[in-house]
Amino acid sequence: MRALPGLLILWMLAGGCGQAEHTVDPLFVFGHAGHDAGEFDYPRAAAASTNRYYIVDKSARIQCFDTRGQYLFEWQMPQQTAGKPVGLGVAPDGRVFVADTHYGRVLVFDADGKQLAEFGSFGDGPGQFRLPTDVAVDSQGFVYVAEYGGNDRINKFTAEFELLFSFGGPDQDAARLLRPQGIMIAPDDTLWVVDAGNHRVCHFDGDGDLLATFGGIGRDAGQLRFPYGIDRLSDGTLVVAEFGNNRVQRFRTD
Repeated sequence: MRALPGLLILWMLAGGCGQAEHTVDPLFVFGHAGHDAGEFDYPRAAAASTNRYYIVDKSARIQCFDTRGQYLFEWQMPQQTAGKPVGLGVAPDGRVFVADTHYGRVLVFDADGKQLAEFGSFGDGPGQFRLPTDVAVDSQGFVYVAEYGGNDRINKFTAEFELLFSFGGPDQDAARLLRPQGIMIAPDDTLWVVDAGNHRVCHFDGDGDLLATFGGIGRDAGQLRFPYGIDRLSDGTLVVAEFGNNRVQRFRTD
């Protein structure tokens, strides 16, 4: 398990953390505002492999860093006029998946930024996306894509990017999602989803069945307000970033 998840990278880029229930010192901080190598124009998403960090910002470029925050290289998204990506995922084999949000597609790159594939198109049909927000790949090679903008669902694809099924849509009752903003694959290949519009975190199995939820709108400890990011620490606990409460909370999986 990576020692420092992508979510915490963004936390550090913001300058560490403030005071809440505990004072937590960052291991290190890297980056500042700008457009040069190692600088950021509003970082929007981060993902980590075992030895690299990838960060996309509002300039639609993806920068790669080593595990001490040293700049390695970068590449530019092929299109950006319609909007910039908001989600990144790294597969177990090191490929980088980008939720190209405003183009209704997912782009796949190798670990060095060479484009390998793309799938999806704008729409409501099977295998199409409205506004994809995040991508995650499990240990079996299945690809999960979260989206909102009317579809508000999770889509499961084969390793060859063929749609298997979708879940969390408007016919799902208790499992219905409202702007699923981030997804994370656990070691057992279950999914944790930050259900931003419902102010909660949902736990699904690989078949799309809802296992549990926690959260609920509010500012108290354990409550959430527009959670946008989730990741897992090496001890198995979860960290959740909240857009609405401007904080990070840490939870046990129970």
